[in-house]
Amino acid sequence: MITAIAIPLLFLYFYYVTRKERKQFYNKWLQIGKVAEESFVKGTIVDIREKTERYYYHYSIYIIDLLLQHENEKIAARIQFPMTDSLQKPSFQIGETIICYGQWKNRLFLFATYQTASTVSENLVYNIDQRHRRQGE
Repeated sequence: MITAIAIPLLFLYFYYVTRKERKQFYNKWLQIGKVAEESFVKGTIVDIREKTERYYYHYSIYIIDLLLQHENEKIAARIQFPMTDSLQKPSFQIGETIICYGQWKNRLFLFATYQTASTVSENLVYNIDQRHRRQGE
């Protein structure tokens, strides 16, 4: 009699725990590409490596590792995305100069936003022009 009540309760309990855990991993998976912009790194791309990794069961992440060179220093930078149907991968070119905004994690620089050298110069010109104008002009 007790087993007829206890076994279904155990199944329901483990179903609830599993469902709750799956929701937590799903939310973490969606947030994998969001990195706090604490610092920035500027460099020229020397090497590009792309790969996919399994995150949790059928959830995967897409990783792009960049090796940046700034003067004599080489910096490893990484950008990560959850593999969704609407994923638009950024394209990087070897020899391109970029500025990455993100944070350090051990010896790896994680970033979510970046600017290429051409967009940086356009933004600087725009910001300089806007700064000298007064409100109302």
